[in-house]
Amino acid sequence: MTTTPLKYVAQSVVDSLKDNFATNRDRYSHGDFLELSEENGWEITSDKVKIDTEALQCLDGTAATAEADIENSLIIYNAIEGMTPALAREERVWVRLCHIECLHYARARWIKKSEGEELDKAVRDHFFAQGRTGIRDDNAISRLWWNMHIATIADPDAPEEALRTILKTADIRQAIVERSNTASREPLARALVRAMRSIPWITSTEDSFREFMKVMNRDAGGILFEAISDSDADAALEQYAENARRRLTT
Repeated sequence: MTTTPLKYVAQSVVDSLKDNFATNRDRYSHGDFLELSEENGWEITSDKVKIDTEALQCLDGTAATAEADIENSLIIYNAIEGMTPALAREERVWVRLCHIECLHYARARWIKKSEGEELDKAVRDHFFAQGRTGIRDDNAISRLWWNMHIATIADPDAPEEALRTILKTADIRQAIVERSNTASREPLARALVRAMRSIPWITSTEDSFREFMKVMNRDAGGILFEAISDSDADAALEQYAENARRRLTT
């Protein structure tokens, strides 16, 4: 593996790209941005983060499935060495990757055969990263990194297994990754992943998972998971699962 310093773009580049969706439609649909990248502001380097650009070529955007998201999340997370949550909230990093190193993936996954204003919307949503939710959930590349980052929090000893649990359905990802009050509370995120593994009923159907989350949100408000043992947390979630099962069957 050969790594090089991570590159990101200047804010002026981000602003210019956002102002020129229509002008750059051909670049997004079937061209590239290599000529533009020779201009100033496209190659600001980080002295702390390294990236394996060869590994990025293994990204595959042709399938919009959970398994594809799992594989691509692993590729991104392992290819970027030294990334921190603080830097991962920086739009300029992901704009560079989407337009240069990972353009092939972003195009295949999110643009497909879009044209005109539909293409502009896909670019706006997935090639840029507006705010916390845009970075965490929408940007073509950053969402993959955040998937794996949360998985490493949920289970530091078996992050890939946690990733597969988290990405099993869109509802589960939303409950763990997209909800800041869950993702930022490590003991709760870990307890949720343990519960989903040990109690198959929780994720057996869409209705069962949604009912489980409703019960947990209702009953867990007074519990400080950071202050209780793992066994007590597991017992609490087991009770929520049982209460949810009863609600669905009565």
